[in-house]
Amino acid sequence: MKKKLLGILSALLITAMLLTGCTNASTSSESTTEGTSSSSDATASAEDSSSSAQAINTASEVVVDTEFSARDLEVGYDESTATKVTLNGNSIEVAGNGAAAEGSTLTINEEGVYIISGTLNDGQIIIDANADEAKVQLVLNGVTIQCSNNAPIYVKNADKVFITLAENSKNTLTDGTEYVQTDDNTVDGVIFSTADLTLNGNGTLNITGNYKHGIVSKDDLVITSGTYHITAAKDALNGKDSVKIKDGTLTLSAAEGNGIQSKNGDDTTKGYVYIAGGTITVTNSQEGIEGTAIVIAGGTIDITAQDDGLNAAAGSASTTDNSTSQSGSDTTTSQPDSGTATLQPGSDPAAPQPNTATQDSANTLATESADITATTLSTKTVSASSNSSTDADSTDSSTDANSSATIPDETAMRGGPGRDGGMGQGMNGGMGGGEMGNNSNCYIMITGGTITVNAEGDGIDSNGSIDISGGNVYVSGPTNSGNGAIDYNGTANITGGTVVIAGSVGMAQGFSDTSTQYSVLYNFSTSSAAGTEVALKDADGNVVISYTPVKQYQSVVISSPDLQKDATYTISSGDQTAEVTLSSVSTSGGEASSSFPGGMGGGTRGGRNGGETFPN
Repeated sequence: MKKKLLGILSALLITAMLLTGCTNASTSSESTTEGTSSSSDATASAEDSSSSAQAINTASEVVVDTEFSARDLEVGYDESTATKVTLNGNSIEVAGNGAAAEGSTLTINEEGVYIISGTLNDGQIIIDANADEAKVQLVLNGVTIQCSNNAPIYVKNADKVFITLAENSKNTLTDGTEYVQTDDNTVDGVIFSTADLTLNGNGTLNITGNYKHGIVSKDDLVITSGTYHITAAKDALNGKDSVKIKDGTLTLSAAEGNGIQSKNGDDTTKGYVYIAGGTITVTNSQEGIEGTAIVIAGGTIDITAQDDGLNAAAGSASTTDNSTSQSGSDTTTSQPDSGTATLQPGSDPAAPQPNTATQDSANTLATESADITATTLSTKTVSASSNSSTDADSTDSSTDANSSATIPDETAMRGGPGRDGGMGQGMNGGMGGGEMGNNSNCYIMITGGTITVNAEGDGIDSNGSIDISGGNVYVSGPTNSGNGAIDYNGTANITGGTVVIAGSVGMAQGFSDTSTQYSVLYNFSTSSAAGTEVALKDADGNVVISYTPVKQYQSVVISSPDLQKDATYTISSGDQTAEVTLSSVSTSGGEASSSFPGGMGGGTRGGRNGGETFPN
């Protein structure tokens, strides 16, 4: 959740006026294959991986590599020439070259293939090889490692490391609740790597991260196959430069962190999540998937989040534990230099925060507006509260979707400065509201796959833009009015795919009118209970699209390739029904989504919700 203090101030002041008048290209020579949603298409091409690295969103500096090298996909190995390592409780037996054991610690210092089997009661595997050229493959073939005070697998030095899960093998890695640091690296994951790290294979890996994170790479983290069950105190997967997933089955739980995270405070071209396929289930998290850029091209993704489901935000990685350094990232929370990126119109990344005196004045004005009648505002009675928090990702209390009394401190609703420049005029009168501070480096792009989100915070949240051109997206968003089922600071364009987004009404946004596929944002007069189907039917009574949210909702956003210009549809939720005619590409209807007058819908017409409105 984002604290939009400047947006709050603007919204309150205008209300008073109404009352008075993207990883750098890889240099690897490995052959690559283009990411697809099916592993059956994983045939290597002779292309260098750098050919696919590009700024997919031209307004962003983030360089996304959408290909996977042949070595990333290769799960085979030559057992006859590999070094074999047997873990024997408190000792280790090595047969071959390149590795040495001392007590319950195995150190690998040469490039090669190492087949590991057995159990370590309290020990560690350390890879400390030539960081410029050594490629090391660990084959886990029935491994159980417990390490009480550090990472069970620690990649200290190497060019690239591959962890392969042997066919039908079951492997388990567990750490303790406190780490003892042994060098300059801040090790904080069950698998921790300073180098590029790839995981693949046809076995199973179970990880329990009691200290902080599950799997961490301070460079690129790549998964191309395998089955993973990861439970972590903080992030389940964390790659500073990128997290890329080609295929596999992943079940992730991160009670106080993120299911998947990639953020880089040092380099504005890095810090992205790219998902081409696989089955990913985030059963518990603060943020489900977080990165400066998030690109989803395929796969089946199911997210349960205490905060945002998908969150595109720049800067260094952060967790709820601000006192401790995050893996592979800076301890600072400053935003990166925007470099040469082209800002979206109306954005102001350096916008100052309001001072206390001005904020108090705004609160006074808002309090005075509390007695204004519904006739004057064409909405419900308003009272305002504002909290100033410096933690951009913290969570605070907000009202239920049914509440008509409170404007939460994330509110930048009708009445504020337009999101895309100046004061926007809502289509239904009044000044269109909007958040400020569009970060053009941040974006969420969905081109395929099936994504289901159950979020307490924003369902899909971008500090920049959102682009959807394919796939199926279903969101059961927040029940409180301080968050939105879809939330963006730039534009949200839809050109393809099927989308049903359901959530609270207070911060409701629809798609921008720069889209090419038709959509409707509709706010019902009352909220519907979880399990109540929302359906859109055409003039003949045929169901165009339907979805059953798993949470209470009052606002829905629906888009489908089947929607047609100027067609009239019936939208229903339980016993609530209404007709909506799609007279514009981004059409809105129903109740105003806050106590401020003005239009609803996409932001480019003037403010946060400036689409055309059709009141009940």
